[in-house]
Amino acid sequence: MMKKFVFILFAVLSLPVLAQDGAEYVKTLVENNRVSFSYTLSPKGHKKVKMEGKAVIDGDCYRLHGNELEIVCDGQTKWTIDVAAKEVYIETAESTRDFIANMPGWIGNVKDLKVSGSTISGTYEDASQGQAMTFKFSSISSSPLSGSTEGFSYDAASLGGDWVVTDLR
Repeated sequence: MMKKFVFILFAVLSLPVLAQDGAEYVKTLVENNRVSFSYTLSPKGHKKVKMEGKAVIDGDCYRLHGNELEIVCDGQTKWTIDVAAKEVYIETAESTRDFIANMPGWIGNVKDLKVSGSTISGTYEDASQGQAMTFKFSSISSSPLSGSTEGFSYDAASLGGDWVVTDLR
């Protein structure tokens, strides 16, 4: 009976350590590799509201595509492209960092973090902002950082005259 109690106590006390190891794994994965994956995001309690897409993160550069939006960042400039509305917003990368692309910045606020094979999931909670979002990143693959911005820029000047381009830099 005592062995069973000690095992259960060890298991319960290990849970925060395992969660921290998962968070450290995610931070290290994203900070040291080029990572691509599919994502699903839903505000907690609103399962009918869902954002789905694909992402590539390579250091400070990233490209997100989903829900008729594309977000491209070369580490200096960020373009948000709404193809359906024919609008592009251009802003400095320093002023904003997208949720998906900033995993190292928020992974510590995740409840129920699960890291399994090529899937990471959990619930992000930020009490100071009243935000809670469930997420799942799947089909995760990684390769060495490229050190290049190739593929992480957008030529808004090449768009037709029916596009609205708002430059906020």
